[in-house]
Amino acid sequence: MKALVISVGTGVGKTRATSENLAKALSFSIAQHNPDTTFFVASKESEKTVSQIIKQSHIDKYEVITIENPDDTQAIYETLEPKFKQITKIYNHVTVDYTSGTKAMTAALAILATTYEVAALSYVAGKREGGIVKQGTEQLKIIKPYFATTEKKRNIAVHMFNNNQFNATITIIKTIEKTTADPTITNKTKTLKMLAKAYAEWDKFNHQRAFALIKKISMTELSLNKKFLGQLLNSKQPEPYYIVDLLNNAKRRGMEEQKYDDATARLYRTIELIGQYQLKAKYGIHTSEVSPNQLPEKLRQEWGINLTTEPIKIGLQRAYELLAAKNDEIGKKFLADNKLKDLLNKRNTSILAHDLKPVDKQTYTQLYKKVTEYAQTVVPNLHMLQKEATFIKLTRN
Repeated sequence: MKALVISVGTGVGKTRATSENLAKALSFSIAQHNPDTTFFVASKESEKTVSQIIKQSHIDKYEVITIENPDDTQAIYETLEPKFKQITKIYNHVTVDYTSGTKAMTAALAILATTYEVAALSYVAGKREGGIVKQGTEQLKIIKPYFATTEKKRNIAVHMFNNNQFNATITIIKTIEKTTADPTITNKTKTLKMLAKAYAEWDKFNHQRAFALIKKISMTELSLNKKFLGQLLNSKQPEPYYIVDLLNNAKRRGMEEQKYDDATARLYRTIELIGQYQLKAKYGIHTSEVSPNQLPEKLRQEWGINLTTEPIKIGLQRAYELLAAKNDEIGKKFLADNKLKDLLNKRNTSILAHDLKPVDKQTYTQLYKKVTEYAQTVVPNLHMLQKEATFIKLTRN
């Protein structure tokens, strides 16, 4: 179903001859577009011209939308906006012709055409006499407004990307791709789409998929990201990189997105991983399978374990107790750190853990600072690696 929205003025001089010539030019537009329904945007003064157009065009499906003040863009927009909403819902192909009408009328129509993403804008060109296209010289000029609409969408996609809404970014770009295959536009969106896909995978800790995608993107800004992911995936001891990645993930969730429960859950896992890494790196102990003979005798007695007991799995608290029992500084620090224990307890009572109390900004901020302090103990180049693992932000250009 095709609709044509066409503005109708009175012609220069407002004589009968100019009105007739204008009617012929606009009738030419209607004949070229061949719409199922024509919507005339006219003032009271130009309604006579509309009658002439209808008579010359021999159309029977039309509607006249009368505007009160043809020189008030805002008022015209407010009158036409609900009608545009209705038209674009009913008709799948809408063209706006702004050959005629006041500057205010054509401005309002151009704004509405862009806002509602009509299929085309058009006007009748040709040799003019008295401001009216001379009969027999008419040429229909078509303008595709998708350049403006897709640029607006691309800017929204960049905004979503910079706010870590990567799936939303991909969805917006897909709508652009459905609108046009113009390489001028798609070349801009292709890289953004691939980068959003890479970061969406990385944000979910799918590092292998993220690296496979990000390697294909030629952007100098991504050199640090590529270096970090390559190190994480190829290191014999990847835990330091996972610690960094968890911290950055928590930072995105907390500082950028204000999702404090999500952020705190990641910080809890980070402090747990720090203990696991320290045990593995310094003592060759894996918390998923701790043999009784790896435990100091005093700790075996406290935990009720003897040398014949099968290997056990230990959690966060016991990992640090084991480190402390081995006289490890980070273990002793943890056991004496009542502030950290209090913050972790607030995580345990959060809605994402064992209770229904949401985590507030202050708890998140304090816990992030504490966990970073512990992370620096086992990852000396922490801040440098955090920089390498930081998601880039894009400019809208």
